Amino acid sequence: MKKCIHYLIPSFITFMIMFIIFYFNNLYPFSNKPLLQVDADYLYVPTLYKIYDFLHSGGSLFYSSLGLGNSIYGSLIIQGSLFSPLNLLLYFIERNDIINFFGIFIVIKLCLISLTSYIYINNKYSKVDYFYKLLFSILYTFNGFIILNYYNEIWLEFVILFPLLVMYLDKILEDKNELGYIIVLSISIIISLYYSMFILIFIVFYSAINLYLYKKDENKIITFKLGKSTLISLLISSFSSLPLLYQILNSGRFAAYADISIFSNFQMKSLHILFSPLFVIMFIKLLAKYKTDKTNVSKYIFLIILYCIPIIFDPINALMHGGSYWDLPYRYGFIPLFILLDASLYYIDKYSKNNEIKVSFFDIGSSTIIIFLGFLGIILNNHYRNEIIFNDIFIEISNSDLLHILYMLLIVFIMYLTNNFMINIKIKKMMLFIVSIYSIFLLTSWTIYYDSKYYYSINAQKVSENINLKDDGRYKIEYLGYNPYYGHILNVPTLDNWIHLIPNGQKDTYVNFGYFSSRSIIGSYGGTIFSDWLLNFRYLFTLDDKKDNLFTMVDKYGEKYLYKYNYNENFGVVFDNFDSNLVYNDLLGKFEYQNRIYQNLFNTDDNIIEYKNYKYNNELQANIEYEIDNESYVYIHDNNNSISYVSINGNNIYYFGDHIHYLGKYSSNVKILIYFEGNKDVNFDIGSIKKDKIMKLESSVKYKDGKYYVNSDGEKYLFLPINNVDGTIVCNNYKEVKTLKCLNNFICIKLNDGENVIEIKYKLPLFNIGIILSIIGLILLIFNKKIIVNKYLL
Repeated sequence: MKKCIHYLIPSFITFMIMFIIFYFNNLYPFSNKPLLQVDADYLYVPTLYKIYDFLHSGGSLFYSSLGLGNSIYGSLIIQGSLFSPLNLLLYFIERNDIINFFGIFIVIKLCLISLTSYIYINNKYSKVDYFYKLLFSILYTFNGFIILNYYNEIWLEFVILFPLLVMYLDKILEDKNELGYIIVLSISIIISLYYSMFILIFIVFYSAINLYLYKKDENKIITFKLGKSTLISLLISSFSSLPLLYQILNSGRFAAYADISIFSNFQMKSLHILFSPLFVIMFIKLLAKYKTDKTNVSKYIFLIILYCIPIIFDPINALMHGGSYWDLPYRYGFIPLFILLDASLYYIDKYSKNNEIKVSFFDIGSSTIIIFLGFLGIILNNHYRNEIIFNDIFIEISNSDLLHILYMLLIVFIMYLTNNFMINIKIKKMMLFIVSIYSIFLLTSWTIYYDSKYYYSINAQKVSENINLKDDGRYKIEYLGYNPYYGHILNVPTLDNWIHLIPNGQKDTYVNFGYFSSRSIIGSYGGTIFSDWLLNFRYLFTLDDKKDNLFTMVDKYGEKYLYKYNYNENFGVVFDNFDSNLVYNDLLGKFEYQNRIYQNLFNTDDNIIEYKNYKYNNELQANIEYEIDNESYVYIHDNNNSISYVSINGNNIYYFGDHIHYLGKYSSNVKILIYFEGNKDVNFDIGSIKKDKIMKLESSVKYKDGKYYVNSDGEKYLFLPINNVDGTIVCNNYKEVKTLKCLNNFICIKLNDGENVIEIKYKLPLFNIGIILSIIGLILLIFNKKIIVNKYLL
C-alpha cells in the first residue's frame, strides 16, 4: 500500500499545483473563465465537440458535411487525438461544459505525466532518494515544453507515453522482453502517426548511440529484436496510421513549406530549455565528470547535441519536423528535456552525496540569499508579467521582452546554483523543493491564464445555446472574427472549416469563388449571392439587420442574426456539356469566372455579374459613380491587394484581402470612394448582381432521405455542390458510377436518360488495408516469442 502511495504522490502534488494556479488566476472552476489559448480555442476544443457528438449520438468519424463534404478522420486524429482513451471522459460531461472541461482535461494529463515519469525514474534509478524521484517527476511535468505548449493538449498524450516508451526501449537494448515496448509504441502511433514520427526518430538515435557505446558484441541480435518489435507496432497501428499517412501526403498542408532561414525561431526554441533551469545546471555538472566517466557522459552529450543543434540551425529543425512546419517550431521539445532529466538523475545517482552534516553559517547565509532573491523575483515578475503576457510568450516574443525573461531566469539560475553549494542535506532538499515550486509558479504565471481575446469557441457555444438552429441546410457566416470550426460546435453543415488535411488544391476552389481563406482555413465570408446559391447555402449568420426580402429572419442573439435565404434551393444543377477546361486563372478574374460558370451550367451567353475593371497608377484614392438600374447586390474585388478601405454612399467597408467584399444592396447609382495603400498600381473590379436574376435560379434536383432524385431528358450531366474527395463513392440507380471533378473539385456525373436516384457514400482510403495489416500485426505479437533468429547467422 505504501508503495502505491509513492506512485500517486507526484500526481497529487501536480494536481495541487494546478489547483493553486487555477485559483490565483481565477480560472474555472473558480470563475467562468476557461483555460483557452491559441489553437485550443479554434482547433482542439471544437474537435472535442465532434468527438463528443459521436460518443453520444453516433455518426461517422471518417466523413463530415463540414467544408461541403470532407474526410475529417485525419483532423480528428491530429487535432483531437481521436483514439486516445482519455477522450472517453467526454461521455460523462454535458455538451455545453466542454469548454470548461478542457482545463480539467489538461490537469488530468499533467497528473498522468507525473505518474509515468515517476514510473520511469523509479524503475531506472531505484536507489535514488525518493525526494529526487518525486522532485524530478514534478519538474518534468512542468518542463519548458509543457509550460509553453500546454494548450496543445493533444501533444500531452505523447509526453505521457514517452517515459514508458524509453523504459521499455531500454529493456530491449538490455536484451530483455519487448512486449511493453510494442504495446506503448503501438498506442503512440495509433493516437497519431504524425507526432509518433518524432518518437521514431528518437528511437533510431537513442538505440544507435547505446548500441555503439555499450552493446557492441550483441548489436546484431538486439538490432533485430528492436526492428522486429518496431515493425510489429507499425503493423498493429496500421488501421490508424495508414489512412492518416495517405491524407497527409495528399493534403494541401503537406505541400506548403515555411520560409526557413538558418537561425530563425532561435528565441522561441531556446525558451523550451531555459524554462527547465535545474535540468540544465545538473547537465553542466555532469559534463564536469567527463574525464572519469567518458562512456556514460558521451551518451548524453551525443543525444543533447542531436536535439539542441536544431535550436540554432533551423533547416535541421525543419528536417526533424518532416521537411517543414508552420509555427510552433520545437514540437519535439519534450525529448531533449527528457534527455536532460535522465542526465540529471544519472548524476544524482552516481555522484550526489547524501552525508548529513550539521547546519553551518554558510547554509544559513545561502538560504537567506535564496529567500531574498525569491522576493526579488516576485517583484520583477509583478513588474513585467503583463508585458510578457501581452507579447504572447508562447507564440512569438521580441528581443526586449526576451531580455526581461532572461533576467528573471538568471535569478532562478542563481538560486539553484547557490542552493547546490549547500552541504546540509536536509536544508538542501528543503530549499531545492521550495525553489523548484517557486520557479514553476513564476514561469506558469506567464502562460497559464485566461485571455479574453480567445473567445471564438465561447461565442460559438453561446450561439448554440441561444439561437434556434435548423438542421435542413448549410450555414454561411457573413462576418470575420469567429471560429472557423464553428460548424462542429453548432453541429451544422458549413463551408467554414479549419481541416488541416484538406486535399491539395481544394482551398483554391473556394478562393477562386471569392471566399475568405487564410493558410489552411476556408471561410464562407465573401463570395457573391450567386456562389452562395450555387453552393446551396440555406442560412446566414450576420451582424446586419437585413431589410431585404431575399432573407427571412429566423432568430437573433445579441448582435447576431440568423436568416434563411428565400431563393430556390439548389441541391444540384443539370446541364448539357461538361467543360473540363473551365478553370480559374488570375487573368480571368473572380467575377468573370463566376460568369463563365453560370454560362456553362445554364447554357446561356448572359452574365450573372455585370462588372467593370478599374486601374489607377500612383493615386491615393478614386471617386467612382457606379451605375445601377435595378435592385442589385454590389461587390468589389481587389486584384492586387492595394485597397485600404472603401466608402460607399458614406458607409465604410474595411478589411481587404483576396476575397470578394459585399458593399450592399442598392436600387440606383451609388458613389464609391476608394482609398489605396500608398502610391502604386491599382487594379480592382466592381460588380453587381440583379436580384431578379437570383430569384429566377432554379434546380430540378430533389433531395430526400439522403438521396438525390433527378429526371434527365437524354444524356446530361449533374453538378453537385459537394467536394469530390478521394474515397467518395457515387451510386446512380444503385450502381456505382464514375465521377468527374467539376470546377476541379465538385462532384459531377453523367446522368442516365430518365429517372436517376443518386446516393453518395464515403470509404476511407486504405482503411480496409490498414485493418488487415493490424490483424497481421496482432498475430505476429501473439507468436512474437517464436520469431527468433540464430545469433550465429547474424
